[in-house]
Amino acid sequence: MRGLVIFVSVLVFMASFGFLASAIYSDKAVTSMENSPKQEAKQLEFSTYTTAVCEKGKDVVKCRDEFFVNCNGTVSKAIDVAECEGIKVEIPKALGFATFGSDWKDPRN
Repeated sequence: MRGLVIFVSVLVFMASFGFLASAIYSDKAVTSMENSPKQEAKQLEFSTYTTAVCEKGKDVVKCRDEFFVNCNGTVSKAIDVAECEGIKVEIPKALGFATFGSDWKDPRN
């Protein structure tokens, strides 16, 4: 009988020690997470658009649409950009084009 009491006492001691160690460890983990510097989520500025690109020729002005990408404020032609902050850029075909007489004035200027 005496051996059983000692055995149960040892089990209770080990269980108490385990609960105490677990509580201390989890409290330290929570404290270290609270004290660590929080990383702010970086806002991504990403947009795509087409715009007309015109070239003056001898007798005509030729304009065609080109696809552009704005990646965090840096505007580039889509063919020059493969990826923007993990976003894969696939280049669609821009099909717009026009031909104007040499006296045509670009209204964007």
